[in-house]
Amino acid sequence: MLTWRRIIKKNRVFGSKKNVIAATAISAMSLPILFTGVSYGNVIGADTQNFNPTTSGLDFVTVESSQVLDPGIVNFGLFLNDQANSLPYFADDQQSHTRFTDAILSADINMGIGLLPGFEMGLSAPQALSQNSPGTGYHGEYNALGNTEIRVNAKYQFYGDRDYGLAMQLLENINRINNNPYAGSNAGPTTNLQLAGNTTIGRLKLGLNLGYRWRQPGQTIADQAPITPLPNQYLASGALSYFFTSLKTKLIWEVFGSVPVRPVDTFSSRQASSAETTLGGKHDFTTHLSGHLGIGSQLMKGISSPYWRVYTGLNYSLGQPANAQIPQKIETISQTTLPKTNPFSGPPKPREKIVIHDVLFEYDSASLVVGGPDNTLSRMAAYLNTKPVFTKLIIEGHTDSIGSDSYNTALSKRRAETIRKWLIDKYHLQADKIIAIGRGESMPIADNGNYQGRQLNRRVAFTIYRDMAK
Repeated sequence: MLTWRRIIKKNRVFGSKKNVIAATAISAMSLPILFTGVSYGNVIGADTQNFNPTTSGLDFVTVESSQVLDPGIVNFGLFLNDQANSLPYFADDQQSHTRFTDAILSADINMGIGLLPGFEMGLSAPQALSQNSPGTGYHGEYNALGNTEIRVNAKYQFYGDRDYGLAMQLLENINRINNNPYAGSNAGPTTNLQLAGNTTIGRLKLGLNLGYRWRQPGQTIADQAPITPLPNQYLASGALSYFFTSLKTKLIWEVFGSVPVRPVDTFSSRQASSAETTLGGKHDFTTHLSGHLGIGSQLMKGISSPYWRVYTGLNYSLGQPANAQIPQKIETISQTTLPKTNPFSGPPKPREKIVIHDVLFEYDSASLVVGGPDNTLSRMAAYLNTKPVFTKLIIEGHTDSIGSDSYNTALSKRRAETIRKWLIDKYHLQADKIIAIGRGESMPIADNGNYQGRQLNRRVAFTIYRDMAK
């Protein structure tokens, strides 16, 4: 973590690489040993890095929502974070928003994966890439560069759905910096428990995190720095995002901070409590790739809180949600919602609407069908021919928000026509009974601001009409 110039001479961080490529390579080679604990979140990483992006890449930047990655979805993240005036000074502190005395460039290499319904895990390997600090004065700084800690997290959503909910996150991180004065010598891992909640109002999403951090401090390094290891901490953070559909961009504002459970003398102008705010945007370049760019600043002059912060990052997600394999009968003549019932069972009704997610299309394609359409459409054809035989079938194609409105409307119409032709040619249904409609991106059922939401929005809906008198 920090070393103290002219105080600690041999204190070293694991590794000594000074660029993003080398740091990424080190992290990749270290992945097999990363699964050694359970942890994550903002302000609960290394004490020199309060900015810690989520491993899921959902909703916000560092603030957790209750949402988790669906089983089968994997997210990879790479974030760069340049913070100015974040080092503690113990004499002659002349830091300000206009006078820069030091800077630290860090990187976070993240991975998150959905394992079970409502349950995800993730890991992160933060790297110190470079620093620019004064050569004199009594202050803290890195003595070497490289991997600063290992973080692993596990999160379970126990209440809610895709628009709102509550989740518990278990977090733990292992400090990989020797003689860290804020942790003490021979310190143990830290354990964190956090409640994450969110709600959605139209395209506005609000998130709140409340947590507690248990430390296992080591012995005070009294002969090297006038620092007492930090005690346990209360944690809190909040976020607000707004999705601009036409720009394919989310505007994200966050506030995060921590307070020790008892007073701590930091022997500097910095407090043991900290609070920061960030403002940035998340833009969807493709259905898989999104990018982040933002700035931040301290609200309270706490340990490692910078006067200015600039961050940028990429998230790349892939995989198919496991629950997308289940067709859903979401509407009947009585407006009954039966999301977990086999939609092709039970007696037919005069009007039914069935949504199918496993009849999926490749991104920007109307001709290539992926997933498991043949089995699903064969069951659909058999169900349509169940007496009384259907009199009309409306096929609605839907897309995500990537692309223009006019393009997506035309694309969804072509996709609906593809399914119509499939049913007519392969299952010999009557062509004059089947109508194809393109809805485009106008009727989303999930958040278009993340990968798994966009994938669920690329769907096909079937509305079936029957004459029950026949």
